[in-house]
Amino acid sequence: MNILKSSLPLILITAFLDILGMGILIPILPDIIIHFGVNESWNPYSQWIYSIGMFIGWLLFGRLSDRFGRKNLLVVTSAFNLIGYVIVWLALSTSLLSLPLSLMFLIFLAGRMIWGLGGSGYGVVQAYIADISTSENRAKNMGMIGAMFGLWFLVGPAIWGLLGRYGWTQSVLLACIFAIALNFLLIVFLLPEPKKHQKEMMKENTPFRFTSLTITLLGLSFWASLAFSSVQSGMWQVTHDVFGFSADQIGYTMVVVGLVAIIYQWALMKYVRAYFSEIEMVRWALLVMMISLGFFAINTSPILVYVIVGLFPLAMGTFQPGINSLIASKAGKEVWKVMGYNTSVTSIAGIIWPFIVGTLYHRGPMIPFVASSVFAFLMFLV
Repeated sequence: MNILKSSLPLILITAFLDILGMGILIPILPDIIIHFGVNESWNPYSQWIYSIGMFIGWLLFGRLSDRFGRKNLLVVTSAFNLIGYVIVWLALSTSLLSLPLSLMFLIFLAGRMIWGLGGSGYGVVQAYIADISTSENRAKNMGMIGAMFGLWFLVGPAIWGLLGRYGWTQSVLLACIFAIALNFLLIVFLLPEPKKHQKEMMKENTPFRFTSLTITLLGLSFWASLAFSSVQSGMWQVTHDVFGFSADQIGYTMVVVGLVAIIYQWALMKYVRAYFSEIEMVRWALLVMMISLGFFAINTSPILVYVIVGLFPLAMGTFQPGINSLIASKAGKEVWKVMGYNTSVTSIAGIIWPFIVGTLYHRGPMIPFVASSVFAFLMFLV
């Protein structure tokens, strides 16, 4: 049986379950921060700590993925994800741990760090998809990861809506733990190791030689991730603080993002890929990113928030398949190594910018979005 047909759905389900918990928790992250009695700027700071964990995770697990296999490292990262969620659950369960809130908050941040270690599995997923793809369908298959992100934007808030009424420390977080535990079992018992990578593991592991083109592509990936980190680390807090959105309303914005992402990746991406080259996809994605971030920064209407956030999945849903496919196509036989480096540089961006977002938030919650729009514009010009 063709491994692509048998493995692609499984690895996409794995990617979905791996990030489902984040989709469930995003609507209530502002409330979680308030629960600990700390400043709201700690929301992006907690994202910064998560990104540090993700970067450290790839440093630890990236080469091991090449040496010991994709499946084995996905088992490890999924286990770290599970441990991280359990620690976060304990930090929020004041009835179980009778500790001061300040100490509980430190436990929460530790859980976010370990959760980030598990998040490094995203790079292994990208390498896995590159292993089972051909040059003709690589961009399409990379785009399916974006569709999984869109799906969790839909399913996460739905689970929150069903269980949130029973209390997020027990019901919602236990749902996250269940999803990650299910993912762990799926990887252990069902997910096969890519046959292509099985052959590569038997060869001598030589250092990868960077070319100027590879460095340029990784640089583009870094700066785009830096620009878009404002959305990942600051948008939900802005909608809460500036527009007064409740957890339910934040969930509705996630539904918009999810619907746009799914429709775009599953129904429209094939037409985009047919008419635009990978380089053109990257170029237009940067333009849409610049426009959407700029509009979000100057917007004063809560209603328009639902329109503007629909542009974000169009931007990243075009940029990521384009840049990932370009990087994979220029890497030759060492694609898994370069995809790992790509995860590393995006993790570094995720470390730098959320910290800056948290710092700039005191000067004005929209300042990070203005800066990100400028970044996207400069990349578009380049």
